Formats: sequence, structure tokens, C-alpha cells
Amino acid sequence: MSELDPIIINIPCPTKEEGIRLCTEMLKQELCGTTKIQEGVHLMYVEEGVQGSDIVLLSIKTTKINLEKIHEFILKNHSWGTPCIEVLPMMVDMC
Repeated sequence: MSELDPIIINIPCPTKEEGIRLCTEMLKQELCGTTKIQEGVHLMYVEEGVQGSDIVLLSIKTTKINLEKIHEFILKNHSWGTPCIEVLPMMVDMC
């Protein structure tokens, strides 16, 4: 995989407002080409039983070369201390 290969990064976020702020800033800094905010995602996890909460999911289209900068940006600006940063390779990029 080369540094210019496209990837998708999924990051859960507690509110739409925070998601818009994070995505807007990443676009301004040219860390990504497009972002998508998916509302009504139900996050479930185990902590003294099964719990869940409604969140938004940020889907960020970028290239592998930007991954480290995005990781640093999210850790610095996300309201959760250690949000999940899920990275998926894109096998085909048709746009």
C-alpha cells in the first residue's frame, strides 16, 4: 500500500455539532477530500452491563499519507480522551 492510496477513517463523535466542527477543520487543513456525518448511530459497549448511546459517525475520505496528521488532530481536538479511529483501505476509488 502506497502513501497515496485512498483510505476511509471512521470516528465516533458525541454530537453533530462537534462532528461538523472537526470535519470542517480537517477540510480547511486539507487533511481529507470529503467527509460524511452519519447521525443516529447507536454505540454499544460493555461496562458493568451493556449500555449504549446515540452518536454520530464521521467518515473521512483521505489518503494514507494524511493518517498520522489526522490521528494527531483527533486526539488533540476530540472531546473524548481516546476515541476509536477505524481505518479501512479503499480497494477501488471511482471518484
